[in-house]
Amino acid sequence: MTAIVVASLLLLALIVAIVGVVVIGLEGRGVARLPRLAPRLRRAARHLNGEATPPPAFLRLLRRLHVDVG
Repeated sequence: MTAIVVASLLLLALIVAIVGVVVIGLEGRGVARLPRLAPRLRRAARHLNGEATPPPAFLRLLRRLHVDVG
């Protein structure tokens, strides 16, 4: 029973995070309410869409794992 509750809460948190990235990061709504969070969500949305360059630390990790990063 506890596992079901924890899994449900994690799923709910994931849904809220995705909605936040879409609404604030992509569409720009709510920027006036959350001025400090909006640039971070906008950057996350660009990364998720593949429009931004990957961070150098992530590229180093992929090279250590022998993944072709191009």
